[in-house]
Amino acid sequence: MIENIVFDVGRVLIDFSYSRFFAWMNQRGAQIRDEDDFSRRTGLLLYERDRITDQQFLDQLAGLLDEPVEQEELIDRWNDLFTPVPGMLQLASGLKEGYGVFLLSNTSSLHWCHLWNRYSLGQISHDGVASYQIKALKPEAQAYRKVEERFGLNPESTVFIDDKKENVVGAIHCGWQGIHHQSAKATRERLQLLGVHLPDLPPETA
Repeated sequence: MIENIVFDVGRVLIDFSYSRFFAWMNQRGAQIRDEDDFSRRTGLLLYERDRITDQQFLDQLAGLLDEPVEQEELIDRWNDLFTPVPGMLQLASGLKEGYGVFLLSNTSSLHWCHLWNRYSLGQISHDGVASYQIKALKPEAQAYRKVEERFGLNPESTVFIDDKKENVVGAIHCGWQGIHHQSAKATRERLQLLGVHLPDLPPETA
């Protein structure tokens, strides 16, 4: 029986796109080709593991530009990637009444603090953790084990929802149930198949 539901954040509860940020960076000489190129040149994965600091990451960003910009603007641009997914946010919030609802995201401190405050993630979940806080990235087993320990979760009664299949597979290898999120409708149907009692949602967000 499912007792706990763990949601990924990016592209599940909150959508995001780098396109506007990359366009702004490239207008200032960065010449970013794609997300992989950006990650490699900025040390993003190290940042999401807390191996480099906010300042070091911001210095990496600034170093890609032809001319200096105010750090406050750089942070604002970096945080301006996100769009809420109302139906999924309401699903998580509604499930909170009958289940343990937790969040697990591969992300950095600047993004996590922005998301947590801007979208009131603490109100739609019982708690959450980001990769930089546990120094481990999904789909590494260590990430799921640290979540189990931190929130007192039993793997067999926990289901994980993520848009990346490899992250879902990582959770399953740790004994969790897993749902590869592709749409709100499909995820709700999968939860029902697992015996989860779903909250009613307004028609416009269902």
